[in-house]
Amino acid sequence: MAKENINIGLFGETAVTLELIKLGYDVININSSIQNYKNADLIVMNSKTGKSTMLQVKCGTTKNILVGFTSELDGIIPDLDEKIICPWVFVKVDDNYNTEFYVLSAEEAKTLIKAGNDWYVHGFNRHLKSKPVVGMEILWLKGENTKASATNLKIQHKAFNNPLGHNSENRWDKIKSLLE
Repeated sequence: MAKENINIGLFGETAVTLELIKLGYDVININSSIQNYKNADLIVMNSKTGKSTMLQVKCGTTKNILVGFTSELDGIIPDLDEKIICPWVFVKVDDNYNTEFYVLSAEEAKTLIKAGNDWYVHGFNRHLKSKPVVGMEILWLKGENTKASATNLKIQHKAFNNPLGHNSENRWDKIKSLLE
């Protein structure tokens, strides 16, 4: 089956669900009862403690995963703080369906999305003509920066300095801490 023939979002949600089940948690996919629920995809529960949390899952097959927001031309993302209400898990899927998981707290997701979008809107030597769709670079999720780029003595874009400064890959401890 070709990758473009599957629902990559559902694949990502299922992959995250399986990881959480391996960790001993119960998981409900909200999207199975509410079509594309806006602020979360999964509810994760610890039956031992009775605690639960919601999770937002974003999945992609390229080095940039779309986050579901559109920015204004000035770089403002409307209602970002109100719409990010829980931890986020980014899932990178390669051509062989191997997965990488990057776990961010709600505050980390807000911080990185705002910083990355500000860099995209203001850090490039160009003028936007339409509202950009907001994406998340995998290298940022790994805690890396983006180097400045220039062509023919013209600055293409300035460097992006990652505000997180740490790798979020397989940081399931961020979910565990909410459920213990």
